[in-house]
Amino acid sequence: LLAYIEDGVWLRNAAAANAGAQRLAAAAGGRLTHPVEANEVFVRVGDDAARLRGQGFQFYDWGDAGSGEARFVVSWDTPPADIDALAAALAA
Repeated sequence: LLAYIEDGVWLRNAAAANAGAQRLAAAAGGRLTHPVEANEVFVRVGDDAARLRGQGFQFYDWGDAGSGEARFVVSWDTPPADIDALAAALAA
């Protein structure tokens, strides 16, 4: 635990997760429902939810039932290729 704190591992991990979330936010464009302030991205996916899940993306339904809002969470170790694939699917 000390190495995690003293060597700045926690900060590098947080920065990686937050940067990935910013890349998703840029791809989502005007469909964001909340500002991106950390590693979570809230997006209005609407009818695209089934398409995204069909492509293998996992996310949480968010908001009121039927709102079409989703919450995506980027981990510190999410592969960049996975973030890019989801960003492309959100932009489509």
